[in-house]
Amino acid sequence: MPYIANTLEDQRAMLEAIGIGSIDELFSAIPSELRLKRPLAIGPALTELELTQRMTALAKRNKSAGEKVCFLGGGSYDHFIPAVVDTIGSRGEFYTSYTPYQPEASQGNLQVFFEYQTLITAITGMDVSNASLYDGASSAAEAVLMAVHATGRRRIVTAASVHPEYRQVLATYSADLDLDIVTVGTPEGVLGVAELEAAVNEETACVLLQHPNFFGCLEAVERIGEIAHAAGALFVVAVDPISLGLLKRPGDYGADIVVAEGQSLGSPMAFGGPYLGILACREKFVRRMPGRIAGETVDRRGRRCWVLTLQTREQHIRREKATSNICTNQGLFALRATVYLAALGPAGLREVAELCLQKSHYAAAQLEKRGGWPLRFDRPFFKEFVVKMTGGNIDRRIQEGVDAGYFIGVPLGKWYPELSDGLLVTVTEKRTREEIDGLAELAGRMTKAGKK
Repeated sequence: MPYIANTLEDQRAMLEAIGIGSIDELFSAIPSELRLKRPLAIGPALTELELTQRMTALAKRNKSAGEKVCFLGGGSYDHFIPAVVDTIGSRGEFYTSYTPYQPEASQGNLQVFFEYQTLITAITGMDVSNASLYDGASSAAEAVLMAVHATGRRRIVTAASVHPEYRQVLATYSADLDLDIVTVGTPEGVLGVAELEAAVNEETACVLLQHPNFFGCLEAVERIGEIAHAAGALFVVAVDPISLGLLKRPGDYGADIVVAEGQSLGSPMAFGGPYLGILACREKFVRRMPGRIAGETVDRRGRRCWVLTLQTREQHIRREKATSNICTNQGLFALRATVYLAALGPAGLREVAELCLQKSHYAAAQLEKRGGWPLRFDRPFFKEFVVKMTGGNIDRRIQEGVDAGYFIGVPLGKWYPELSDGLLVTVTEKRTREEIDGLAELAGRMTKAGKK
């Protein structure tokens, strides 16, 4: 165990050993204005009973999607999770396991990763998938770096309709990499073909697109892919996995790399994470993928078994050969996605997607008709859409919604000032007609109150 200085004598001895006369001298490198000049505001010690009661009271301040009718989205979705997902995901051999360094002792995990990769390639139409990453944002950034390394180019073209936090993570990843990131505006809710053609040139490594995009709108993916490829750039697409129950697979419209947030595949919203990063690509880019890939083989007795086929992270190979500094993966969430997809099957995934589509379009119609909240963009959408909220301050209306039992949506003004009155509304298969009608009635009351 590490040595802990429990007494003042211990502290003095440690300070003397490193040639420091006092605690203040030890922290002298920290500017005075950044140091706390008073004792920490910590109350008296609590008993276990008192501490439990205190923490329970604090936890009750949070309101979850299980307590309110949830129309939140923007990357985190209130989808139904079959009981089998929790049952298998909670088994001790999966729940507590870590990186499978020794394949002979990790066959269960490796088989899960192999099955996960198989399912992801099936729904995306890609040739190969890795064994998952941290979340959708890190997957998007890693995909861009793959494109830079594959093409030797430094220009990245993306759309303002890509999740703003994905673009923020990309900016962080590339801060010291001398990359030219060009964001093309989407005032009509989707990426314009002419605007993209003007932004793409022979220095472009990739075009990064989201489909359905952050506003829920469907992009002209086939034409956008053609423009990217005509310039010698790669086409990177971020998708909603649930939408692939209905929409054409990215591999079928020319995507080179596909990324996604996998939370919707059997994981709870969990107040924002941890989540699951999906990344799949064409086979020719496999050696540039971050993380690792599980493969199937046979052992010396001819029995079916699994191994880590490619391990391109820095813990497994020389640092200068690594494709990424991704250290571990969201294996438990990859397991949950595997169980979810296996339980639903193709027909079940299509049914979930159809329910999302039908219910979201019903909600959009009711919000405009009964609530006075029209669609902000006249574009096809899947399960999310932006409405123009009337009836007063949007933050106040959101709180009124919470008080009435609804998470009414995600305000867009903090990312898009021009959409300060825009509300992103999401409707999953869980929402009922009564809940949607209730939201429309609430919107109507808010609109009437705002006109007074």
